Amino acid sequence: MKSNLSLPAVVIAGKKNVGKSSIFNKLVGFRRSLVADYAGLTRDPVVSDINLEGKNVRIVDLPGYFANPADDIEKSMNDALKHWIKLSSLVIFVIDGRSNITEEDEEVAEIIRKYGKNHLLVVNKAEGDAYKKNLDEIYSIAMGEPLFVSAEHNIGFEALKDVMLKNIPDSDLNIVEVTAKVSIVGRPNVGKSSLLNAIIDESLSIVTDIPGATRDTIDASFNYKGKEILFIDTAGLRRRAHVEKGTIESFSGARTIRAIMNSDISLLVIDASEKIVDQDKKIASMILKYSKAPIVVLNKWDIARSGIMDEAKKALFFISYSPFVPISSTQKWNTENLIKEIVDVYDGYTSNVKTSKIANASARFSAEHSISSKLKIFYATQTATSPPTISVFVNFPELFDDSMRRSYENFLRKQIDEFVKTPLKIIVKARR
Repeated sequence: MKSNLSLPAVVIAGKKNVGKSSIFNKLVGFRRSLVADYAGLTRDPVVSDINLEGKNVRIVDLPGYFANPADDIEKSMNDALKHWIKLSSLVIFVIDGRSNITEEDEEVAEIIRKYGKNHLLVVNKAEGDAYKKNLDEIYSIAMGEPLFVSAEHNIGFEALKDVMLKNIPDSDLNIVEVTAKVSIVGRPNVGKSSLLNAIIDESLSIVTDIPGATRDTIDASFNYKGKEILFIDTAGLRRRAHVEKGTIESFSGARTIRAIMNSDISLLVIDASEKIVDQDKKIASMILKYSKAPIVVLNKWDIARSGIMDEAKKALFFISYSPFVPISSTQKWNTENLIKEIVDVYDGYTSNVKTSKIANASARFSAEHSISSKLKIFYATQTATSPPTISVFVNFPELFDDSMRRSYENFLRKQIDEFVKTPLKIIVKARR
């Protein structure tokens, strides 16, 4: 199983806080990378496959480079930058036009030279005249004729795209349409990034022993038996009371929630070596709130607590239809079974069942369950997918209460194979 990394890669490299993510967002056409007045906001490579004026290309926003990394995370960020530069077809080397050339700028330039990569020197923040006093230094870095842009003021991007197109190699590869979108969510340090790496067998995510190493979401896809599955690795979600408003972590929390909303399936990763805690249940409730199909992944199974599977099923009873899959990311154990479950759940989540099948199941529900003699279920039909949405027409909707709704959902799952592992949305309508 390999991720689709064969498209020509254009990587955006440079030190922190020079506007790489703003340039990335301009090129891909929407706000994909986080942008704020924080240094080092992008910690992981952010990847987007786009068609750029007729050329299919992979654009990669790289984390900022550190001349003197202070910890394992900063070292991993440097490693990620070197890894992607080595893989790239073209490097967009970004410097800040309003600042002097720094040690970080010099070292990034040297890395690009070391790997002999085709590159463009892009001077960002070049609105007004402030950058002109630094022209001597800009040329002294000796990385070719600079292109002057301003991401904030949308200056210079047509010229940048024209030069990029001349330097991007032709490719007959198409951007594969994604079949299923899968978000990977959970508390910090449960092994979400390690799980992604184990699945696609590529070190796209930064993995360290420091909780919360992933702050941005990371997308990676691969083709499994003809289905292109896109994985969205996310930052760990801590309790809201523990996250300061306006911080990088609060940005990442919002991004994680959006990743859940934009996915079909959410892998809820739980540390099998620890107890199930309230935050695990809250994240499961969030998946349920947005009507996404959950799969509970019990990671670190090689060091799992005794009885953790039963404990997890009991604590997460409200998503009992979810598959519970034990995994060891570090050992790459049982990943094939997880992929099969993803495909199976996706098929159910997007299934469209014949009305006759649903009507027959509804008739059996009326006959076999103790319901009010005043309540009549006239018929039921599926009206949408993702999740399967069932409209039930009755004479008195108020009698079809939440308890009966849950019983009806569970009965449909027992009667209809397509619904066994998926959330259902039940809409009760009046028909007299």
